[in-house]
Amino acid sequence: MTQKPFNGSRNFNSDPSRPSFLEELFQGRFRWDLIHPFPEQDAADRAIGDTAVTALGKFLRKYVDPARVEAEGRLPDELLEQARAHGYLSLQLDAALGGLGLSHFNTFRMIEAAAGWCFPFALVMGIENSVGASAFLPVVPEGPLKELLARHQRTGGLSGTADTEPAGAANQQRVTTAEPVEGGTAYLLNGHKIFVGHAPVGSLFSVTASVREGDRVSTRLFFVEANSPGFTHGEWHEFAGVRGFPNGWISLKDVRVPASHQLNEAKDPLARLTPAVARLVIRGRMHMIVAPSLAVAKLCCRWSREFVDRRMVDGRPLRAYEEIKRQVSATLSETFALESVARAALLPEDLGLGRNLAFKQNTAKNIGSVIAWRIADRTLSLLGAEGYETASSKARRGAPALPIEQAMRDVRNMRVSGGVDFMINYWVAARMIISYYYPEPDENTTHTAPDLTGAKLTERNRTHLEAVAAYVRRFGHTCRELARRHPDRAELAEQQRALILLTQITSELLTMSAALSRASQMETAPQDSDGDGQRLADLYCSAARLRLTDLWNQLDEAAFGTEADFAGQSDAWHTTDGPRHLSAGLF
Repeated sequence: MTQKPFNGSRNFNSDPSRPSFLEELFQGRFRWDLIHPFPEQDAADRAIGDTAVTALGKFLRKYVDPARVEAEGRLPDELLEQARAHGYLSLQLDAALGGLGLSHFNTFRMIEAAAGWCFPFALVMGIENSVGASAFLPVVPEGPLKELLARHQRTGGLSGTADTEPAGAANQQRVTTAEPVEGGTAYLLNGHKIFVGHAPVGSLFSVTASVREGDRVSTRLFFVEANSPGFTHGEWHEFAGVRGFPNGWISLKDVRVPASHQLNEAKDPLARLTPAVARLVIRGRMHMIVAPSLAVAKLCCRWSREFVDRRMVDGRPLRAYEEIKRQVSATLSETFALESVARAALLPEDLGLGRNLAFKQNTAKNIGSVIAWRIADRTLSLLGAEGYETASSKARRGAPALPIEQAMRDVRNMRVSGGVDFMINYWVAARMIISYYYPEPDENTTHTAPDLTGAKLTERNRTHLEAVAAYVRRFGHTCRELARRHPDRAELAEQQRALILLTQITSELLTMSAALSRASQMETAPQDSDGDGQRLADLYCSAARLRLTDLWNQLDEAAFGTEADFAGQSDAWHTTDGPRHLSAGLF
């Protein structure tokens, strides 16, 4: 199927030389050939990953007591130094630079495995390997900045990215400023950053700051050493979960940074981050958000089985009840689907398939965190008598100390970290999806039925696949109608609910497609012979189609129908005419 090359200037993440399954979907074209055959990890690379994960398990059992980390809210003092020495904070760097030289997917596996043992430490690994000094080293050109990063890597300190400010991360410009001095050979940085990973303990940070050049203000990225005069480490942030994760605020007062320590690239005027940083952040969310989320989902699968197998109700095994079977099957199928998305978003890059994965990786952040949260919430209810109570409280009364309450708090952070979920959905639609429909839709509107040649799917799953293809066609028609009704793109961008729903629909369609493709691949993959992929894909797709029916109904009402007066009620609440009785009667 030949497609007209897309004009990459329309969308920041587009690459005319590399096709994208999700980019095609955004335009109403279902390219089954871009996700099937499903990518399978190279056997040699898988063996390398197996060895690395096994070694990490021994390391964690030696240096980390997860219950103690949760109780004390701190990681062990020696842990970070030992992690650096073992290469766990530079997983993808060459051994000559202290790394393990792992592939993208093996890096994901390592962080996932760590999260299954100690969630906060997995976040430390995620930051260092995604947006830390070791992640920047391969993409920074030769020069003073690369030398700075290499020196930091050799000395072994922690690093991080300082972007969010008290005014909020959603603002395009940064209040933190960088003023050129000394004839432009240096800058003075002033500002305050919050929610900075490794802020209390790090020694090098990439800091976003606004630079004014005449009437133009641009955002630049500066690498700042924590021992610089005027740099202040702030207090730790105490989150609802992820206890022990070193996160806090930093302050900069006339901090001098050499001009050569900035990463300055040509960029989309609407983008806050430079292209190199954007690529790291997009892929980094797979490691920082999706890998820990998948770990929680897998733990919930294990805990659900253990609990259901040992419980009886009125002399009848809990696993024999119809609703329990539904609850457990939902958790299993959603975990399978989440893992399928993760593999589809990372393995093609390791395999050199020439695909543009930025769209999948960007969307996977919400897919992973939302599904994992749904699974954790369901598991908390399923466990009932051993759910909401803390693990330490369970242990005191002799009950199995499964930390589901802690896991629920930990994974809830993933829906906020890296951008709160509903805003990510809005940004995907406003900056990516609708870009394909202005100033006019792409000329190629050809829709063909998916070619199922070679796909090994059950009759039910083939029906799901055909439904996905039909949904994708409907999606394209809906976007075209929205653009027709709103000739001004800025006007459509104001329809936030409709755009959020568009992204939610594409997320379900991507997840269904990945699950179906993987189920087909598992029929011929010996290592997955016990995976039961067909049934898991069917279970996920059956539930997803029900959710899609609701999403389509919401979209039709938000975009084309007459909604209830939510705007009027919200406005009234913020005036003297609002229903003040709804918050009355409280101290």
